[in-house]
Amino acid sequence: MDATTRGRLRAIALGLLGSAPAADRAVRAAERALASYGPGPRARRGPGPVPDPGPPPEAVLARVCLDRLRAREARRPDPWDPWADAPDAAPGPTPAERLVLVLHDLHGVPYETLAPVLERAPAAVRQIGARARARVRDAEEMPVPDPVRLRAAVDAVLTAARAGDTAALLALLDPAAVLRADRSAVRGGVRPAHGAPAVARVLAARAAAARPILVDGAPALVADPDALYVFTAPAGPITSIDVLADPPHLARHALTT
Repeated sequence: MDATTRGRLRAIALGLLGSAPAADRAVRAAERALASYGPGPRARRGPGPVPDPGPPPEAVLARVCLDRLRAREARRPDPWDPWADAPDAAPGPTPAERLVLVLHDLHGVPYETLAPVLERAPAAVRQIGARARARVRDAEEMPVPDPVRLRAAVDAVLTAARAGDTAALLALLDPAAVLRADRSAVRGGVRPAHGAPAVARVLAARAAAARPILVDGAPALVADPDALYVFTAPAGPITSIDVLADPPHLARHALTT
């Protein structure tokens, strides 16, 4: 890998991971992965098939960084607190959204290159980017819930979870859906999840025993022992689920059956 490519990859990794040591480790991991593909077409000598050049360096680095972002979120010791005083406590873009913002918007990597990394069609990656830009642009604005749509979504989640129908759960979720959990929920075994397949697995395991409830008048679910599943579905699919079990968090809400 030449110095220009290495510098470009380091800039991308720094934008994704936020620290120079983490960026350097990710670039080294990407270099090792790229080396496994062997020499590219320009190194060919004589007759014979052209060696497979492998994926673009940006795609290899993107996969490395995406895995690390997801692992960081899932394993961080201080779970998300929706009412923390720290200005950065509110959830930002998901790892998939961050990937599109940094690689496509800042570094011009095509959607077609990111599609295999995110296991989505290019059109779906484009939609992830649109949602990410809207999230950044409207970070201070909370979506106004549609009670009818939300009731239908929550009822459908409960029905699918009780039936063990993971495919139906997937159909209800945005591809970049995220499930967040506060400290008590994490202690109770709920782990944060990113992406529709991971979130669907959590719901399939946890929501089957839940029951409907209204949280501040909005449809939600409650699962024993007293864990609220609060859904956000501003434009159809469910984009986020917040699992709240800390007593101070529960005390902030009016709960009715």
